[in-house]
Amino acid sequence: MHPVFNRFVRSLAAAGCLAALVFAGRSHAQPAPPPLSPDRVTFFTEPNFKGEALTIEAGASVENLDRMQRSNQRPWSLAISSVRVEGAAKATVFSATGFSGDRLEITRSITDLYGERRSRDGGATWDRSIASVTVTGPQRTVVPQPVQVAPPVTVVVVPTPAPRGPVGVQDVRPRLDRRTAEMIVQRAFREVLNRPADPEGLRTYRDRLMHEGWTEGRVIEQLQRSSEARAVKADEAIGQAYQEVLGREPDAKGLAHYRAKWRDGWTQGQIRDDLRRSAEGRENYIRNTITRAYREVLGREPDPSGYAIYAKAMRERGYTDREVRAALKSGDEYRQKQRKR
Repeated sequence: MHPVFNRFVRSLAAAGCLAALVFAGRSHAQPAPPPLSPDRVTFFTEPNFKGEALTIEAGASVENLDRMQRSNQRPWSLAISSVRVEGAAKATVFSATGFSGDRLEITRSITDLYGERRSRDGGATWDRSIASVTVTGPQRTVVPQPVQVAPPVTVVVVPTPAPRGPVGVQDVRPRLDRRTAEMIVQRAFREVLNRPADPEGLRTYRDRLMHEGWTEGRVIEQLQRSSEARAVKADEAIGQAYQEVLGREPDAKGLAHYRAKWRDGWTQGQIRDDLRRSAEGRENYIRNTITRAYREVLGREPDPSGYAIYAKAMRERGYTDREVRAALKSGDEYRQKQRKR
């Protein structure tokens, strides 16, 4: 290795900062990654040590798993469902970045973190709740190991200094007001489970949004790992989205397309939104909007010429439901109906 590069690496280590040296591809000019220590912990995205794997050797710490990407470009933060401990390693995991939030010490392999309860809330588990991690011991290597066949990738991490003293839940001021937080939770439940939030779920996720700095995306990802979400069948969810948005059953091509999206982690809400953005979904929305406006404002079905006028206004001028109704109320037919009353 070039002496200038050696000095660069030593300077990073001496500064105590996080340095990532990535070796990818198959070039013969690239050095081979160092051998793994026997004392290590491997984290998996699925229960029973399945899915993608992230191996952290003893002695390394990752203060923010958001900075490490999986093969699908999604972060490792809040993605871990099982843990394998090897050798004399011990992991301490945290529910927030920067080694903060709830903490759990792991000294044995865990096949499913769904069975490990979080300390602050008896209803929450450690499944997909890990945002930062430290592993005790002398070595300092982090090696992501994708399940799919791909060019090898090795990341060498010089860890930041471990936090001093006990690490617990930080007391922070609410970042969101109660009404906004509850609106976000309700939207997330609709997105993932297609139902309103139950009182316990509303309270739990509202508090995490207000006091623990959670984002809407984190609430959605946590809900996706719930037993209720796991029980949802792809074909039923896709069929319900088609009926809700397009008013029909999915065709074979559409069903296959959204099955693949479902396997990629799409939520029910993402499927509905994608259908709404389609040409058919847009036309269906225009038709329903105009028909509903005519029925509620004029008490009748839209005539062909009136429908054509408002459909063109929605397509080309961006008319909304409110603007269609306002235009109908400004016409002679509506004024005559009002005078008769």
